[in-house]
Amino acid sequence: MYKLISLVCVCFWLISGLSGVSGAYAASPDPRLETMQRELDDLRQKVQEVQAQQGGSWLTERRTQEVKALIQEVLSDADTRAALLSDELTCYYDGGFIIRDNDTFLLKIGSYMQFRHISNSVPEAADDEEGGFQTRRLALMLSGHIGSPRVSFMIMPTISRSTGLARLELVFIKYKIDDHWNVMAGQFKAPFGREWLTSARLQPMVERSYVNGQFTSLYVQGVQASRQGENTRLRLSLHNGTWGWNTDFEADRTNYALGARGEWKVWGNWKQFADTVGWAGDDGLLLGSAIQFDRGETGGGTATADIFKYTGDVSWEGDGWNLFAAFTGRHIESNGSPSILDAEQWGAVLQGGVFIVPDKVDLYARYEWIDVDGVAYKQSTGVTTATANDVAQLVTLGTNVFLRGHQTKLSFDVVHAFNGLPRTDTSTGLRASAGSSTTVRSQVMISF
Repeated sequence: MYKLISLVCVCFWLISGLSGVSGAYAASPDPRLETMQRELDDLRQKVQEVQAQQGGSWLTERRTQEVKALIQEVLSDADTRAALLSDELTCYYDGGFIIRDNDTFLLKIGSYMQFRHISNSVPEAADDEEGGFQTRRLALMLSGHIGSPRVSFMIMPTISRSTGLARLELVFIKYKIDDHWNVMAGQFKAPFGREWLTSARLQPMVERSYVNGQFTSLYVQGVQASRQGENTRLRLSLHNGTWGWNTDFEADRTNYALGARGEWKVWGNWKQFADTVGWAGDDGLLLGSAIQFDRGETGGGTATADIFKYTGDVSWEGDGWNLFAAFTGRHIESNGSPSILDAEQWGAVLQGGVFIVPDKVDLYARYEWIDVDGVAYKQSTGVTTATANDVAQLVTLGTNVFLRGHQTKLSFDVVHAFNGLPRTDTSTGLRASAGSSTTVRSQVMISF
């Protein structure tokens, strides 16, 4: 820079001196002056070029500084907005996609899909071989709380495997009274069998047992109070009875229904009993029992069955292995209707599994026994029909490949019914038969 200043000073000095000389000798031009004028013009041009170069460089530098300042301003604004966002609204993933506004609002979005292939062989049937693909379950799960963590909700629409139409399975509001008690109202799982209360996403086999399918109450509408302590859990409910989901108040099959289930955690922790799989490090024992009474409709020619049922179960989960057993009984009473058949029915399930590759690959087996007392009862309609198959026995053998726990897994099993089945259960892939039958099932499941 000092060179530029020196050069400018020299030029101004030359210009001043030459101006005086040119005034003194204007009348008689000197060739030497013309030479000096040309040199001066050359110097002036060079000064202008230097000024232009310095000016352009300065302008570029200024613009660079302005751009840098703008970037810093944008980043600072982004940091400010992020800080505000973390204080007010947060989005992240934790077993589902979560949108959270402090403790005022929380929405958790999850989903799962089970796609399977079923091949069923009944040698004595007219159509002895049935097989094909099935979207067993496709569900969207929306849960969270509103206003306070004490007020929570659950909404779970699913797609029917037979029609492809959407339907509601779970929809309820729950209020947490204190650290132990809560109450809820809406459509929920009847508090009865442990198999049914364990989510389909967390089952240790391709499907729940055939016995569960015959005795389950499925979803019901009503109210329920629950208490969970350190080692015990109790559920008491008033609802609209077996298969009472998605019905209007005058369209159910009961005057009322009462249900209760109690559980005793002998040892272990409650979280591990969300499923019945024995993962590495698990060690727990859970005992459970439940009863339910459906008071059927009376009068007006619309009588439906009175149903009383009961169950007891034990879940034992060890380090890489598990055992589960359950016994269920049901009494069906005609309630004065000649179209309803009385029956005393029982069923038992014994199953277990062991990991051959820790937390990745397991083998499992299940034995089932059911005595329907000559009556096939269809939960979805409440209709009873006579059947020649009093007693059925089934054995299931299979394996799971856990690619990412229950979130992504492949399952395969074979179910053999020894002496016929009283009724078809498409949820398990088993068809009614007078003799033996074999069903091969494979499934892929993903959930988030």
